Amino acid sequence: MAKSLRDQLVEAGLATASQAKKAEKQKRSEGQAHRKKSADAVTKAGGNKKKGDRPSAKAKPLSEAAKKARQAQSEKAKRDRELAQERNAKAQAKAIRAQIKQLVTQNDVREKGNRDDDVPYNFLHGKKIKRIYVPAKQQEMLSKGQLTIINNDGRYHLVSKEIAGKIAERDPKWVIAAHDPAAAKPAEEMDDYYKDFQVPDDLDW
Repeated sequence: MAKSLRDQLVEAGLATASQAKKAEKQKRSEGQAHRKKSADAVTKAGGNKKKGDRPSAKAKPLSEAAKKARQAQSEKAKRDRELAQERNAKAQAKAIRAQIKQLVTQNDVREKGNRDDDVPYNFLHGKKIKRIYVPAKQQEMLSKGQLTIINNDGRYHLVSKEIAGKIAERDPKWVIAAHDPAAAKPAEEMDDYYKDFQVPDDLDW
């Protein structure tokens, strides 16, 4: 059986019994400290492992409920966008209508009320022939395209050609009668056009 460090020192005469006991105790303490240090180093090394070093778990497939929830959220977002676009379109149309009404109100030259010397002016509104009574001067200006008839919810107004152009830029449906004298052929040209057509003698008038 191996002798302890204390017994070896005493037998060799290198230390008294108390000194040998003290040396043995110190050696035992150093051994425990060394083992503790080694254990701490191992623990620390294990603790320094990054989370990324661990094998990543596989992504789980979405459940049926999650898929339906995601689809419902997507459809709601789409409806919200459509509603927003519709509101913007209505607001824009309302703003344009207000601009046109202001142009008509500020630039209407049609005289209020009828006078005895007013003359009729016929024009086409949709598929119906309409008639308004205006002074002879305004009738002439309408025929020359200097004035234009504007429909404001069933009420007819007269504005200049320039104002009618601004209204048409915003909404052409407001412009009812815009006579273009350049498009009409003079009577002489019409006579020249029909001169080559022979009228039958037996035609009933």
